[in-house]
Amino acid sequence: MPGYELISVVAASLQTNMETLLDFSRKGWIQTATRNTHMYLAADQRYRAKYILYLHGARHLSDDQIQLVLSAQRPPYAASQVDEILKQHAVG
Repeated sequence: MPGYELISVVAASLQTNMETLLDFSRKGWIQTATRNTHMYLAADQRYRAKYILYLHGARHLSDDQIQLVLSAQRPPYAASQVDEILKQHAVG
């Protein structure tokens, strides 16, 4: 599928595991596509997953905080705005 990568390939390139990306999908943070029993991510979803990994790993945000940041931002994501978004919504 042009513009799509196998979810396992994306996971490896992002230095995470497939289960983490599937968890992001279950939470509604990223969208996967299935074709012939294989799961894929579009390039924009790979970018979104990378940002979520940053929010979770480097910034240590909770699921609720990640949801808030994702709902407040559109690509291109700006990590510099995360603190302001959290402050505006008083999420600690």
